[in-house]
Amino acid sequence: MARTVDNLTKMFLSNAESNIRYLAFAEAADQEGRQGVAKAFRALAMSKMVHAISHFKATGLVDTTAENLKQASEEEKYDYKSAYPAMVQDAVKEDAIQGRHSLEYGLSIAPVIIKLIAKAMNNPDMESEGSYYICPVCGNIEFKTPSEKCPFCGVDVSQFTEIS
Repeated sequence: MARTVDNLTKMFLSNAESNIRYLAFAEAADQEGRQGVAKAFRALAMSKMVHAISHFKATGLVDTTAENLKQASEEEKYDYKSAYPAMVQDAVKEDAIQGRHSLEYGLSIAPVIIKLIAKAMNNPDMESEGSYYICPVCGNIEFKTPSEKCPFCGVDVSQFTEIS
């Protein structure tokens, strides 16, 4: 079974990466006015997401809500404290402006993510009424009533994605 779990994990990672890559490709196709190709990339992305979730579940690594929140908290704290700071410094040294901005957004939003996970850990029966709003540029998360503009990157709230 150990080899199967390794194989499932590898394919989970591969499919998860493909999902995100194909969504980025769809955006690029949209910007070029190629809506048919963009739609095909979105279909491919959804298919890859289905596979990734199936593979991940089959590994047996999906646990109770409490354990899943603990894992999410540990991963996000690691990213915030260890991964992002070093990566931002690398981008600064290499004068990689776009990469630096992307990494800095991840670093800036990490406390928001950590706080939301902590809230869920402290109250697993937390309020489900209301929507979350996600900034499409920096990934900021706001609940119920978002600011008129993202406090991190200034994007207008009309651009946010609603998660209800």
